[in-house]
Amino acid sequence: MNIPRIPEQFLRQVWQQQRFIAHNLHTSNGKPVQIISPGTPNNDSGPDFLNASIRIGGITFYGDVELHQDPAGWQAHKHASDPHYNRVILHVVMTADNVSRPARTQSDRPLPLLVLHPFLDDTLRKTLVQSMLDDRQDRPHTIRCYGLNDPIPPDVMTHWIEKLAHERIELKVRRFEERLKQLVDEHRQTIREPYPRYYGNPDEIPHPRKEYTKKDFTAKKLWEQLLYEGIMEAMGYSKNCAPFLALAQSIRLELLRQFDLKDTRSMLALLFGAAGLLPSTRTLQDKESRTYVRSLRRRLKEIRHVLPSGSIHEGEWLFFRLRPNNFPTARLASVCFLLPSLFDEGAFKHLIKIFNTHAVTVQQRINSLLGLFSFQADAFWQRHYHFRAKTANTGIALGESRKQDITVNVIIPIVLLYARIFNDQTARNSTRKVLTSLPSSQENNLTVKIQRELLKEKASLSSALMQQGAIQLYKFYCSPIRCSECDIGRRVFPKVDQ
Repeated sequence: MNIPRIPEQFLRQVWQQQRFIAHNLHTSNGKPVQIISPGTPNNDSGPDFLNASIRIGGITFYGDVELHQDPAGWQAHKHASDPHYNRVILHVVMTADNVSRPARTQSDRPLPLLVLHPFLDDTLRKTLVQSMLDDRQDRPHTIRCYGLNDPIPPDVMTHWIEKLAHERIELKVRRFEERLKQLVDEHRQTIREPYPRYYGNPDEIPHPRKEYTKKDFTAKKLWEQLLYEGIMEAMGYSKNCAPFLALAQSIRLELLRQFDLKDTRSMLALLFGAAGLLPSTRTLQDKESRTYVRSLRRRLKEIRHVLPSGSIHEGEWLFFRLRPNNFPTARLASVCFLLPSLFDEGAFKHLIKIFNTHAVTVQQRINSLLGLFSFQADAFWQRHYHFRAKTANTGIALGESRKQDITVNVIIPIVLLYARIFNDQTARNSTRKVLTSLPSSQENNLTVKIQRELLKEKASLSSALMQQGAIQLYKFYCSPIRCSECDIGRRVFPKVDQ
């Protein structure tokens, strides 16, 4: 069978949509393969598909999948020396000639090889070619109502987007609420007697009923840990939010407080050490970096006893397609310098006071909130984004857009949750005024699409509230084509088309 070389993006489409004969699949060495889940596409660095579930030779594996035109692609792309590929469970290729030894991960684990071309037929190949032609066509518009929504009055659009913005903020509030309850449960286990033992049929044992009162949420350290985790996750942006959150839940604020939060050297040593981002001095060519890392390693050795077992592997952090100021090393260093202002004694009380003080203007509240994220880095981080080399730029800093994002996605939902639990009407009203007055942050693909294809020149996403609503509209209504549930869609499309 003559299989032409195809771009990797189309090979990804073949795998994602399972465009091949799925029964009787087997690896190059004859082991049967059953694809339970092909995984989710990864548009960043690392394997092509993440979190797949595949049964190979009678054993179900959970991990990642990497695709290439032929087996040589593994070595050509240097995956064998990249720890980001250590979770790969299956190497999928379109063709293979004279396959010798299997590809190996950086951890020296051999990978099963699945060659797809024996499982393609003429119909599948024609479908693939047609899909390649379709994808080459210009498809500038993805919102279904584009070209039909001009008659919709702008006030209808803005009212619906504002409503969706509050819906999106509420989702964030509920997510923080669930995490707060988890922290309360952990706190309960440390101060209360264990649950009584039950005997007999396990099916008849009642599940413990979790009930919460206002008193359960009064411990300040619970709210501080919640805020700490939220800010850490936000510092990860979209690519590194998971390892940042895992780090915050491993190296908790209470652990950091065993030392002075203003002791930046200890904070850097603890967090960079647990993150797996503190390199060996032998790998550093920059003399200033070697001296700085050596100092942090000495401090880490002195206080390592406080660290929990296990740490995050350096391979979990992504630097690919990130601006240097957004590198996880730069963001983590920023956290270390922010700790005193955000979490020193009385800091959380001060945060709530920003919202529930009466004689303060909305702009003064906004200035106070954004001011929380200003810091002065030390001499090293004023000239570095990471430990490998010096930069000619100004070093680490949080831009206004990032400060606003953290305020909208972390500060405001947590304060709203606090106001709901403790019935603080002033704080609740203040958060809403801040949302409507806070200018929109940096545009992204979704907000640009809503502005260009829906609002056009009739209205703009000029506030953080409107921007949140636009994201909610696209993700939960436009993209899944839920037009019949959208206030705009119901006006545009007749019921028969929905």
